[in-house]
Amino acid sequence: MAVITKIFQVTAGTLSLPGRSVPFWGFSDFFWGSPQYPGPVVEATAGDQLIVWLIRNFSQPVGEPLSIVFPGQENVMVRKVPSGPFIYEPVQPQYSSGKMISLANFLDEQNDFIIDYSFFANKPGIYLYESGTNSEKQIQMGLYGVIIVRPEGYSTPGHPSYKTAYGAGTGSDYDVEKVLVLSEIDSIMHENVLPGVYYDMLKFNPDFWVINGRSFPDSISEDNTSGQPYGSKIDCQVGQRVLLRTINAGFQNHTFHLGGFTGRIVAEDSFPLRARELDATYEKTGFTLGSGQSVDIIFTPTTPGEYHLYDREYHHLVNNDMFPGGMMTVINISN
Repeated sequence: MAVITKIFQVTAGTLSLPGRSVPFWGFSDFFWGSPQYPGPVVEATAGDQLIVWLIRNFSQPVGEPLSIVFPGQENVMVRKVPSGPFIYEPVQPQYSSGKMISLANFLDEQNDFIIDYSFFANKPGIYLYESGTNSEKQIQMGLYGVIIVRPEGYSTPGHPSYKTAYGAGTGSDYDVEKVLVLSEIDSIMHENVLPGVYYDMLKFNPDFWVINGRSFPDSISEDNTSGQPYGSKIDCQVGQRVLLRTINAGFQNHTFHLGGFTGRIVAEDSFPLRARELDATYEKTGFTLGSGQSVDIIFTPTTPGEYHLYDREYHHLVNNDMFPGGMMTVINISN
């Protein structure tokens, strides 16, 4: 077991979308400073203790209370400086005058320096971390990211769990892994959100659909050091087992089509479907993800070529109402 510590701040930045730029709020690594969309990927091994510090941004505060929730993680503890609690206690919803104001203990940028969340990542899988305060606004503005919890032995050649998503006997062994985080952006909202001001979410009307924070064709550019660092293009060879770890961080449901491939779903919401007593894995040519849900699917290409993976809701395949764009990426298969 290891202790994994991440130190985040929340900072405003600018997203680059096809044909325009829009403001966003992103988690940034405290030591590197640039906000990311989605936030930095957090990786751990099952059994590790994860400690996440959210530090007050003295120079560029976004002007709202801030918190993080960790769906799928149990027994999340919190402490805070200087207003306390000083000793870890369970995370609790927060109320003011009898009204809930946050799903979790939060960092008050006027009074607090650090809020510290801690939990043990006991179960392999792919999970979101996201804002728990004004979530309808802050998550849409970009305050979310992904935690990948790997099984013990996943990086040790010869170990039964080597290169598996969920451990030995789960049918989740793979050669190529790609994480795809789905979401959508309402550019008008992004341009008009003000700190501390209520935004009428009934006006939510996304006009960009993204994978890993990028719309097609930007989605297939390589990883880089920008505020949208994660590409989604997949490169593999014929016969390799390709693991797609797809999670929906957005507010809309998405039906993701595999571009002609048939894959086997090996886990849903980070629950593996195969165990010693039962194999409940099943084949699909696409899958629908509700908000916050995830799927791990494996397929084995047999023919070289270029194939497109995309959201079957075709009106999500546009940028500025022009095809092609939106929630689409490419898999390149070589011999």
